[in-house]
Amino acid sequence: MSHDYVEIALLYGSSVAYVEIEKILGCIPKAKILSHSSDPQRFIAQTQASPPDVVLVDIRGQKKIPLWLEQLIQRLPQTQILVCSENREADFIIQAMQMGIRELLSIPLNKTDIEAALNRVQIPQNRLQPREGDKHGQILVVTGHKGGVGCTTVAINLAVALSDLTEERVALIDLGRPFPDVANFLNQKPNYSFADLIDNPSKLDRSFAESIMQLYETKLAILHGIPGLSDLEGMEEIIDRIFLTLRNMYKYIVIDLGPWLDKFFLQVCTEANMVLMLTQLTIPDIKNLGILLGMLLEGQLQRRKIKIVVNRYISRHVVQLGDLDRIIKHPAFHTLSSDYFSSMKAIDLGTVLASAAPRSKLWSSINKLGTLILEEIGN
Repeated sequence: MSHDYVEIALLYGSSVAYVEIEKILGCIPKAKILSHSSDPQRFIAQTQASPPDVVLVDIRGQKKIPLWLEQLIQRLPQTQILVCSENREADFIIQAMQMGIRELLSIPLNKTDIEAALNRVQIPQNRLQPREGDKHGQILVVTGHKGGVGCTTVAINLAVALSDLTEERVALIDLGRPFPDVANFLNQKPNYSFADLIDNPSKLDRSFAESIMQLYETKLAILHGIPGLSDLEGMEEIIDRIFLTLRNMYKYIVIDLGPWLDKFFLQVCTEANMVLMLTQLTIPDIKNLGILLGMLLEGQLQRRKIKIVVNRYISRHVVQLGDLDRIIKHPAFHTLSSDYFSSMKAIDLGTVLASAAPRSKLWSSINKLGTLILEEIGN
């Protein structure tokens, strides 16, 4: 759904087109009429391939909910259905509710009721997750169970690797807390930040988001973070809208997410298509990782979305990869080479590994991680 308008299709179930409905919608700035039809079966067949945001169904004169309306609801699961009827009998209303209709508008219609209904349906529509196979951007979260495990280095260079592998410009979002570091690592002075999206929800659309993204060469579009970002009132809805906008702008969105555990952390992980959980291969790290993994699973995060990435991996170590799976019952997805010198060289030069150490084992293993991710998400 666009943040500027709501795309509406009109369906006249009584086979009579009522002009006053179109006149009322024409007076609502956010309403955009896509089509109108008086043939329910043909409408369902034609609309399924490209569903609108809302279908406004007029069934005035009918004493019972028509069978085709249930079919419409089933065939368009992500479309909001508004039904207009003068029938206010209890059985009629109960049948409508059981069928899944949540907006039953009274006839005669008026602008106030329709506009209020459109305002109510806009929030749940924005919160719908893209279905498998939809052409929406993939959100990849890079986080860990503690600070200092290398999330910012991995997030930056993974975004570059994905850009190289796909020839797409990749969005890099800095949600490091309490202190964001992407700008420091890339020697950038942020012109705008995540705060500009939070503070201007009424402006939130593709054009505004593009205007505050800061480019790094031709590969990355960066949304810089802000110190002390916290779980503010109303943040949940704003985050939904921000992610929906970014998904429609970029094919891949990499988020550097600090290990600050709160509702904000859980929401970002839940929104993601994949959560890359960084750890080092020590017993205390593995035990703490297991605790965090349990918290995420209790928070309804799907296990398949969580990918354990062992950073600074040394093969000849006391703790082995098998111990990770044995202790937390979750295997490693990939390992990243231990290469302190190359990592520090890139950070101190304010650049990426591809420039500072293009032949390093660390850059090679991050490239491999990018390839595995693309294979996993089917792109």
